[in-house]
Amino acid sequence: MRTLAEAFRVTAEQHPDRVAVRTKDDEVSLTWSELRARVDALAGGLAALGVGRGDSVALMLGNRPEFHIADLAVMTLGATPFSIYQTFSPEQVAFVVGDSGARVALTEAQYAERFPQLEQVLVLEDGWPADAGFEADWRAVEPDDVATLIYTSGTTGPPKGVQLTHRNLVAATVSVEQLIRFPEGSKVISWLPAAHIAERMAHHYLPIVYAMTVTTCPNPRDVVSYLPAVKPTWFFAVPRIWEKLKAGLEGYLLQGDDAERNRAWFAAATRKVELEQAGEPVPDDLAAVVAEADAGLFASLRGMLGLDEAVSVNVGAAPTPREVLVFFHAIGVPLAELWGMSETCGAGCCNPPERVKIGTVGPPGPGVEARLAEDGELLIRSAVVMPGYRNAPDKTSEALDDDGWLHTGDIAEIDEDGYIRIVDRK
Repeated sequence: MRTLAEAFRVTAEQHPDRVAVRTKDDEVSLTWSELRARVDALAGGLAALGVGRGDSVALMLGNRPEFHIADLAVMTLGATPFSIYQTFSPEQVAFVVGDSGARVALTEAQYAERFPQLEQVLVLEDGWPADAGFEADWRAVEPDDVATLIYTSGTTGPPKGVQLTHRNLVAATVSVEQLIRFPEGSKVISWLPAAHIAERMAHHYLPIVYAMTVTTCPNPRDVVSYLPAVKPTWFFAVPRIWEKLKAGLEGYLLQGDDAERNRAWFAAATRKVELEQAGEPVPDDLAAVVAEADAGLFASLRGMLGLDEAVSVNVGAAPTPREVLVFFHAIGVPLAELWGMSETCGAGCCNPPERVKIGTVGPPGPGVEARLAEDGELLIRSAVVMPGYRNAPDKTSEALDDDGWLHTGDIAEIDEDGYIRIVDRK
């Protein structure tokens, strides 16, 4: 598998009748073969407008099935789709459109006025151009073609356009999968901004390569209610989501006639987690109490949450309080921190589900090298590392040294097992 364009074709060929992308109510539900037909038709419409290999196309779309159609259609042509944060100011939108060299935007009606500098603003509600008989030359896409641009938030200056190639992104999907080992028929929820690498990797690129089913959640505030409806195989969220879940569950545990029993069970489970994390043996009587608690309470909690089928649950993008991590481990949800950057396709370090070290972001993933500079800065070298920033050779040379090491800006520690702890920013 050389490119994401090839991966999409392989997945559609091998799993034509599996649902690729859907809404929660199944008002929209597309199998991989149906998705391929929609992608090819849009690709034909874009080709007729002059979009081709090497061009950039701006996307401003919410979490909806049409995002996946648009992104794949542009990619199929060998062009570069990239998403823009809906929260960007007009000046920021103008900057990234100009920096990317985009001539075309695919968007919704509510965002159409954000692109006054473009002549071709294709609005979903008006109908995107299509050619049902178009056959894309997807084999012409090369591994070193830029598959997407991830623009940084621009909080400390103009946004930087991280260029990620097909080679980068394929390597990242393989690295993540080798750590987590997604089962056949895996399911994820698309709910983060598509302009963020976490959303693209977890809920777009990984599903393309491993034939996952994506359920789109248009309002991120609703994501917790989607969990029991979808029962995702993998769920990634930022710390605040887990903190809110913890607070709600604690309130549930500590009310009613069983509150005292629940408190005792939770205390026993917490003690077991702390012993395991310290590498100490768990007494048989404690293990028996926790097994009773799991059968009597924790298993039903996992089902109520919708995480009873999850093989991995992760948190990232900011430090997570230890008590939050311990809480979820105690109820049988092995919540684990991970680490990645836009510059590494969102991949890098991740706790294996069966060997989580609380307080670390895990060891480097397969195919990822990590070491510390003299001042403790974490350096990463891998096929997942970007070739550079768009139109910014000076910033590229600051981030990437002559030996291919990415200077992450994070200060870290590496323990005797190779697990990494992020302790500061440089």
